[in-house]
Amino acid sequence: MRYFSRDEAEALIPEIEKIYGEIAKLASKAMEKAERLKILEENPKKAADCAIERAQLQFITGAVNDWLQKIVDMGAMPKGVDPALVDFPHRAEGREVYLCWRLGEKRITHYHGLDEGFAGRKPLPGTHVE
Repeated sequence: MRYFSRDEAEALIPEIEKIYGEIAKLASKAMEKAERLKILEENPKKAADCAIERAQLQFITGAVNDWLQKIVDMGAMPKGVDPALVDFPHRAEGREVYLCWRLGEKRITHYHGLDEGFAGRKPLPGTHVE
C-alpha cells in the first residue's frame, strides 16, 4: 500500500476534482434514466423501452465505476460520490490513518483512523481550519 504525504495528496486534488466533475454529469444522467425507468415500469406495454433504459442505466453506472477506478489507480480510496469523499493512506506518529478530503476543499486539513470514517475526522496537527 502506498502512503501519501499531505503534499502528495494535495497535488492530486485538481485531477480528482475533474474526475468528480465527470461523475456528477453521469450521476445526473443516471437520475434522469432512473426516473424515466420508474415511469416506464408502470406500463406493461413498455417492456422493450424498460429494457433499453435499464441497459443505459447500467452503462452509466459502469462509467461512474470507471471514473472511480481512476482514483483507486492513483493509490487513493474514493469513499463517496454524494458527498464526494476520498481517503489517502498516511502514516502519522507510527500509525496508519487516512488523510481525508471532501469535494470543495482545496487542501488536506483532516484525517481519521482506519475504522472511523468521515464522521471521525480530526484536524491535522498544525493545520488552521476555518
